[in-house]
Amino acid sequence: MITRRDFLTLSAQAMVLFPFLTASPARAESLTKLTLAGPPAPLSLPLARLAKETGTPALPAMEMKQWRNPDMMRAWMVSNEIQVSAAPSNAASILYNKGLPVRLLDVNNGGILSIVTRDPSIRKFTDIKGKNVLLFFRGDTPDTIVRYLAVKQGINPDADMTVSYVESPFAALQMLLSKRADTVLLSEPVATAALLKGKANGMKLTRIVLQDVWAEVTGSALALPLGGTMCQASLADEQPDVVEALQTGIAQAVDWINQHPAEAAKEFAEFFGLKAPVLQTSLETFPIRRSPAVTAKKDLEFYYSTLMEISPKLIGGKLPDTDFYLS
Repeated sequence: MITRRDFLTLSAQAMVLFPFLTASPARAESLTKLTLAGPPAPLSLPLARLAKETGTPALPAMEMKQWRNPDMMRAWMVSNEIQVSAAPSNAASILYNKGLPVRLLDVNNGGILSIVTRDPSIRKFTDIKGKNVLLFFRGDTPDTIVRYLAVKQGINPDADMTVSYVESPFAALQMLLSKRADTVLLSEPVATAALLKGKANGMKLTRIVLQDVWAEVTGSALALPLGGTMCQASLADEQPDVVEALQTGIAQAVDWINQHPAEAAKEFAEFFGLKAPVLQTSLETFPIRRSPAVTAKKDLEFYYSTLMEISPKLIGGKLPDTDFYLS
């Protein structure tokens, strides 16, 4: 696994090699393949669907890779091992503000987060006060969102809760189902898997969707744009036709997934290591909603400004400028 120390080392190397990074393998005269990537979450499904498409004239051959933690994704983007990735939207901002040439293509709601608990006393988010809560991706978006929502409702995460961490939502799922944890943070489709498996095992579980809590806490109708798709800037600059085809292909993939959740689930269940009915239920419960980056700019800037209240480093120190949002 790539550690944060590894990532910092790669980042330092990237800054030294910056001129070479900008001359990426995605140049117009040599582009024969696109490498796409994403986490095991519905956020990645549009890219996974697109990577399986063949015969699209404007797109070269495509390969889809999976990253298991944000540090791996960052290292791949820094080294230009991948050209396009589904990712937390703040991770894209960090890379951009740190000087790595990336552009944000779009945002989608494939990063739905939920608190899932078997504790009958927890019925709403504020009930986690005084409880043991298991989170994942320490210091990254999932952890940050829980902490922000807690603070905004008068809960000190370090004093009023006992917080522990695991490496991934899949590890948190196992802790919950084995009764080694009562209350955990999960992403889709893992949260849906927890509910279905819990019900099959006679375990009564409650789900609290954090996007709903966000709306209550902020008093805003703006979406919580946790995730999106970013690409190397060299691809956008040197291959605008390819990027346009990517945007069209992603939009079409979203439409297909939403219209055919059962087929999509059968096709991509293996990507998540889950059974198709679990993924199908997740997709039917939370259809994918996608917006181009420029359209979602207001939502993103509200979200980024919120993260800056916690720590400016969560978005790379400042709001990204307009060049970040690919039109």
